[in-house]
Amino acid sequence: MIQKSFDSIAKEDIEALIENGVLESKTLEYKQELPGGSDRERKEFLADVSSFGNASGGDILYGVKAAVDENGKKTGAPERAAPITGKTADEVKLDLEKRLEHGLAPRLPVQIKEIMGWDNDTRGFIILIRVHRSFASPHMMIYKGASRFYSRNSAGKYRLDVQELRSAFLATDSQGERIRRFQQDRLSRIVADETPVPLSSPHRLVLHMIPLGSFLNRERLDLSNRDGLSTSFKPIGSYGGNRRYNVDGLLTCSGERDGIAGQHGYCQLFSDGSIESVYSNVLLRGEAGGRRNIPSAEYEAYLMRGISSYLEGYRQLDLAPPMMISLALLGCKGAIMSVRGFVWPEEQHPIDRDTVLLPDVVIDSLDVDVPKEMKPIFDAVWNACGYPCSQNYDENGEWTR
Repeated sequence: MIQKSFDSIAKEDIEALIENGVLESKTLEYKQELPGGSDRERKEFLADVSSFGNASGGDILYGVKAAVDENGKKTGAPERAAPITGKTADEVKLDLEKRLEHGLAPRLPVQIKEIMGWDNDTRGFIILIRVHRSFASPHMMIYKGASRFYSRNSAGKYRLDVQELRSAFLATDSQGERIRRFQQDRLSRIVADETPVPLSSPHRLVLHMIPLGSFLNRERLDLSNRDGLSTSFKPIGSYGGNRRYNVDGLLTCSGERDGIAGQHGYCQLFSDGSIESVYSNVLLRGEAGGRRNIPSAEYEAYLMRGISSYLEGYRQLDLAPPMMISLALLGCKGAIMSVRGFVWPEEQHPIDRDTVLLPDVVIDSLDVDVPKEMKPIFDAVWNACGYPCSQNYDENGEWTR
């Protein structure tokens, strides 16, 4: 895999691979031509991509000719650029995306980009497909009744046997269990007030973001740039705050408010890149002793602003997707959703439990449309308050508030 963030890879990086003779490997493959339209070529393309996702991830470069020996066998070294012409980059990307959408189960998100400027008229391009290691593996190639599982080693792709398939499915289960244990442990600590700072209220909104690659590989990131990172990793609903290191990583907290004991939020950035952001000011007290309520538009806006900032922080840390986002409401039993306009009392349905766990979402890019990605979670919060979906989205799924 090219050791740069996907967005920053440019022509000079490909030229460096060729000039330095960087060999194909478990995470890098060169192909001179795009996959054709025959059944064999379509199956080969799907097998190539799925093999990367089922192994360690990697990059496929279309438009780079690999050298061959005297017997016509690939040596693994790049010989020269062979730019793609005759089609537009958008046509090529759309075709490849459609093949992947219908040819792999479960679906495997990938990143595809063109690298321009290779011909004298600048119309030639190379296609880069980046496949991240999947944590929903194994992915199966499916095409015209054929179904196969592939993985990769240093010699290239190979078909998984029965024992390897069994191990792959068991590994997926154990990975999911690690994530669930982390979430459950953190939530139980927050309920028990075992938080890095005392909080001002028992009514808490808890956001977890988990970069699956670094989390499951138990990586330890360099968090030494405290000033730069704390700008991105701020508590939900906060524009500033205090920051310090602790045994878990880097902590930022909102600071105490006048007349209120404790702090209304913190953001814990763990050493593996996971985030725990807690907001204890999620409920407002109703007028004249009325029920506590969730400010429907404000809490969604706070979350979206926070998540966008955290994704920018992940870019600083050069963390690659996928990322899992989860949300929970703690201590919110009896609260109602605050909505604009008059609402009949019988239409108000208070939350019926003290702990509300919302559905997870997984994002496969740092450039996602955050409001659209968060809609399933926001819908579930409104469901808990008796509504069919978030009232802050229009019929096209656009956040309008």
